[in-house]
Amino acid sequence: MRLRLWHQLFLLNALLVVAALGGVLLVQQQAFRRGLADYLNTLDRQRATAVAGVLARHYREAGNWESLRQRPRVWLALVGAGLEREGVVPGEDGPPLREDVLPPPRAGDPPPRANERLASPDEFLPGRPPPPAERPPPRRPGGMDLPARLILLDLQGRHVGGGGVLEHADFDVPIDVDGRVVGHLKLTPLPRLRGEEDVAFVRHQAWIAAGAGGVALVLALLASVALGARVLRPLQQVTDGARRLAAGDFSARVTAGGGEIGALAHDFNRLALALEQASQARRQWIADISHELRTPLAVLRGEIHALEDGIRPYTPAAIASLRGETERLGALIDDLYQLALADVGALAYRHEPVDLGELLREAAAAHAALLRERGMDLQLQLPDEAMPIEGDAQRLSQLWSNLLANAARYSDAGGCVRVQAQRLPASWLIHVDDTPPGVAETDLPRLFDRLFRGDASRSRSSGGAGLGLAICKSIVIAHAGSIVAAPSPLGGLRISVCLPRSEDSR
Repeated sequence: MRLRLWHQLFLLNALLVVAALGGVLLVQQQAFRRGLADYLNTLDRQRATAVAGVLARHYREAGNWESLRQRPRVWLALVGAGLEREGVVPGEDGPPLREDVLPPPRAGDPPPRANERLASPDEFLPGRPPPPAERPPPRRPGGMDLPARLILLDLQGRHVGGGGVLEHADFDVPIDVDGRVVGHLKLTPLPRLRGEEDVAFVRHQAWIAAGAGGVALVLALLASVALGARVLRPLQQVTDGARRLAAGDFSARVTAGGGEIGALAHDFNRLALALEQASQARRQWIADISHELRTPLAVLRGEIHALEDGIRPYTPAAIASLRGETERLGALIDDLYQLALADVGALAYRHEPVDLGELLREAAAAHAALLRERGMDLQLQLPDEAMPIEGDAQRLSQLWSNLLANAARYSDAGGCVRVQAQRLPASWLIHVDDTPPGVAETDLPRLFDRLFRGDASRSRSSGGAGLGLAICKSIVIAHAGSIVAAPSPLGGLRISVCLPRSEDSR
């Protein structure tokens, strides 16, 4: 079964969270173990310094280390006294001081007596009476065998007390008595946590960290579900809208939010609007084409029936009327064919160096008779210099012919048509102005749409099928130019065409 997007996001997020938590826990536990050992070693160094002070006082009162050599069990009492000075209470802060932490007896040491107790360091000073038998033994603090890791050496480096390994000792405290060093107290560090209490403590901390990580994982997954639902909800709307578009419902819209998904929703709405407008334009286009084709066909059919029924005599005038309608129908079909070719990019253009001014003069001469019939004046204002461009002379001639014919057709009799051309830094700008009536401001943006005419009645007496300006636009675009419509200073319509100049004229 193929996983949905939110399932994939959830699994990916879960894997990332688990990997991150596992890595954090692993690093944290390793750092905790090392940090705890370093912390305990630091505490032991502080306690060793306190024990060194007790040993110095003992040496000052005894005058030598012989009491420790002869009675090594006093070592535990001295260590306990030093720990008491550090605030560690023997017997309360840890297990009791054990005699097995002491080194094995050396040759010459007196044998231990049965049930011999551990004594206070003051009991071994010269002239002191033996302690009472009921005195409780000192206790060893902590679970890290600090006395077993301490080593006391005299000035000659001979062992005096302690049970540590001299080769591993990395901390040295000189025993100073009245400004004179009488010995050295060395400490073997903890290599790692090995005791049962230590391992249990570390394990307990690991369980706490794992529990916290599990809670964080659950919260992260819940947040991932909520976030995934919030993120994918707009995507689901876009998906549903796309399905509606595919089914032909171009009115589908989605709610646009913020961020990238909001931008996607906004673009989807723009696409739906464009498709809706295209669908409406297609329906309008079909209706307009049907209307434009039906009208001349209806006229032809009526005149032919009139001739067949004898209502209208078979005269040259009747034949001329029929020929006029067929020519109009043929012109409409030719225009539609040219627009269809332009849409698919199949309209042939042969670009070559041409003089734009010469083409304008030829078009003006061709339409002079038509303008005179309507009592209209033609004003041609062109620069004295040549107007070279790269273009198709036949298509450009068609462009100027359509514009002049459009101006003559939609201007009142007795008006004026003016053609102006001026040189711009990289192009030629041509204005074609005519006299009233003009075009409403709201109709100007649609003036180059196919089959659009400002005449709402669509009376055929006022002009053609409304394809002339659409063909003009396709020709201008094919020559990398631009064409716009605006109100004319003469009171009618101004068509402005901008065409790039040829490279040789720049």
